[in-house]
Amino acid sequence: MLARVAYIAYRRLAAPVLDRLDSEQWHEHARHALSLAERRESLLRLVERSVSPRGRFADPRLHVRLGSAGFDNPVLVGAGWDKSGVAVRGLHALGFAGVEVGTVTPRPQPGNNRPRQWMIARGVAINRLGFNSPGAHAVAANLERYRDWAVPIGVSLGKNRDTPPELAAEDHALVAARLYPYAAYFAVNVSSPNTPGLRALQDKEPLTEIVRTVNSTMDGLGGRKPLFVKVAPELSAGALLDVIEVVLDHGLTGIVAVNTTNDPSVKGRYGERWRREAGGLSGDDPVYCAMATEAVRRAYTETGGRIQIVGVGGVKDAATALEKIQAGASAVQVVTAIRGEGPTVADRINRGLAEWMEREGVRSLADAVGTLALAGAR
Repeated sequence: MLARVAYIAYRRLAAPVLDRLDSEQWHEHARHALSLAERRESLLRLVERSVSPRGRFADPRLHVRLGSAGFDNPVLVGAGWDKSGVAVRGLHALGFAGVEVGTVTPRPQPGNNRPRQWMIARGVAINRLGFNSPGAHAVAANLERYRDWAVPIGVSLGKNRDTPPELAAEDHALVAARLYPYAAYFAVNVSSPNTPGLRALQDKEPLTEIVRTVNSTMDGLGGRKPLFVKVAPELSAGALLDVIEVVLDHGLTGIVAVNTTNDPSVKGRYGERWRREAGGLSGDDPVYCAMATEAVRRAYTETGGRIQIVGVGGVKDAATALEKIQAGASAVQVVTAIRGEGPTVADRINRGLAEWMEREGVRSLADAVGTLALAGAR
């Protein structure tokens, strides 16, 4: 009941105020507050109890695995929320099973000029951050505090803006090598719309070189960790098949579907100014959400479930999470909905999924993965 009251209060009172403030500045304040809470266990427990008064929700039926990485529920924080790796425990206290840190670049870079992030409607954002990152060494120093902590951390791998495409593989491998001791899995981010030329690296030849180099780097460090490729929502069916072929040929774990969309027709739904604005749209837009779900479904049906998919794009509650799972996602990621729905979003998704499983007699969430995708393919 208290959690429901907190959610209603956030949506009716806090969110309208926050929507009028600078979006990136609010984001930084929220991340800093969670980072400060980590300094004392009592504060961290207070964060946890503010979301779930009876303690962090746990249900063994929600446990999932992404390759060798295990998670106590399927709801992860997607790349972009904690780029520096400073609020991982705080986010876990909110109910998330893990955090994908980054995107991390080898060297520090400021990203694009501000302003570069906007809430353009309730739960809908546009950003053109441009891989702002303190660099791999700084992120490693931040993640050192979590080295003995059991909850898994993902790392989104990126290249520096001034690195030429022919050297992109080396950049990704440098980040993987530096953060290898801390990562439960890696994701190659060649699908952001905010770095010029980056999406061309989704093509078969450059992508093959990147994943081959990252795999070779991990082989020299003690063995391969789960590796994913994050794809753009605008990928054609043929281009997605090329990515899937690279994933299968090189023994990758799967794909993250999808990144933000820079489709002008989607952004234009919120006005001509946003149609022309550079950057990618994310969050609670039905067209974008459908694009993301379709990418999940296509990847799952094309492979018959041989790869694992992390679904991201419009996930804000149990219904939208279940939509991605039944389309073929083994886990889901949330970014924009942390702002749109508030800090209780992960807890509400997990409780809602558990309630659905109880009603439907589903013993393990893995049993729900791809059920509607396979039904539609028959």
